[in-house]
Amino acid sequence: MPEDEAELRRMVRGASLGDDERDRVRERLWRLRRDRGGDGAPEGGEVLLPEVVLTVPTPWLWEGWTLPSSDRYVDEDAESIAHVRAVLEACLPDEPVPREVRAVWDAPDWDADTGIRRIGVPDVLRRLMPETRLVTRERMAAARAEAEVLAIPGVPGEVEPFIAFWLPYVREQFADAALRWIAQVDEEDRLVPWAMELALCCVERRCAAEQAVWMLRWTVDVPESLAALRRIATDPAAGADVRGLAEDGLPGS
Repeated sequence: MPEDEAELRRMVRGASLGDDERDRVRERLWRLRRDRGGDGAPEGGEVLLPEVVLTVPTPWLWEGWTLPSSDRYVDEDAESIAHVRAVLEACLPDEPVPREVRAVWDAPDWDADTGIRRIGVPDVLRRLMPETRLVTRERMAAARAEAEVLAIPGVPGEVEPFIAFWLPYVREQFADAALRWIAQVDEEDRLVPWAMELALCCVERRCAAEQAVWMLRWTVDVPESLAALRRIATDPAAGADVRGLAEDGLPGS
């Protein structure tokens, strides 16, 4: 495998490579550019996330839900629960995520048979936007350009369609983290019924749906969670994997 960036850029776009070899070249090019540093991503710019989300430090590396007033994990008080609820509500899409979009978001980044790492747009986003306040229009433009350099398939040619496609994916990371935090709340009466209603919304809109089901499973002793699981398990509009996950969480399954 060559170490010269120009040669790797030529190879990744070449017509002679098979899919597996192209993925290997793309990963080498990505690592070379990552390790070199100095990605040239602009500082400042137009932040694209809702204000309520900006107190969460990063969408990518979760070690507990952090608020500015806390060192690491927040207490299960009224303030933190209200904040988590507000973040989850802000990050839900208005309409269901189209299945074809979900298929791209959920594409595996690792081939278990070959051991090949499949570099995609999420890898680029994580590198260029490690902090919440760096999720900007300008860095989205830089991410689109970087994905183009890496010859990642299906990247829109313009910035606005790229943002429209991938910003909801970034928001979903916050929704997923919020659901994980909710599932660990000890005083479950604080969650009724809003958390269960939002979990159903997540499934209906195909946003963090599996994590929503896990949250309901972890709180299955709450009647509202049990009712939501039963509803999801028999909902033909939910994906088969989500339905199966809900069914497996029902008592006696």
